[in-house]
Amino acid sequence: MDATEVIYEGELGSVHSSAEAAVYLPDSMEMSKHKAIPQAISKSLETPKEAIRIAPEPAAARPHADRALLLAVLKEKLPPFPFRHADAAIESPKTARLPVQVAARGQTPVACYLAIHGFRDKQIASLLNISESEVSEAIESVMERAR
Repeated sequence: MDATEVIYEGELGSVHSSAEAAVYLPDSMEMSKHKAIPQAISKSLETPKEAIRIAPEPAAARPHADRALLLAVLKEKLPPFPFRHADAAIESPKTARLPVQVAARGQTPVACYLAIHGFRDKQIASLLNISESEVSEAIESVMERAR
């Protein structure tokens, strides 16, 4: 496993990234971060129950660290919601499912949720019936505020 760096520290959790993966670790985890980070980043170990691992995906529009950062911001700003990797697939955008807590908050959280799953701005724009530039601006503004 290669070295990780902290790319986000929020009130409810943190994001740690390496070349192998990025991981969102909620502060409420029972396992210590010292143990959870290597386990969550590893390809061969099971990700701790409360952690969310975001792996590099060649087809994804954004790097895994950016996608994990977007996830952390949604986790900080929205009511608690489940994140499931199976909710959306780049190959079949029209079948994407959204947690109600995300969908109820409007287009920016929905755009971010789909971006976490690797969707391109053009795909997101088509699903939300808005312009590609609106999607890009919304996601970039969320990331800028988080940094």
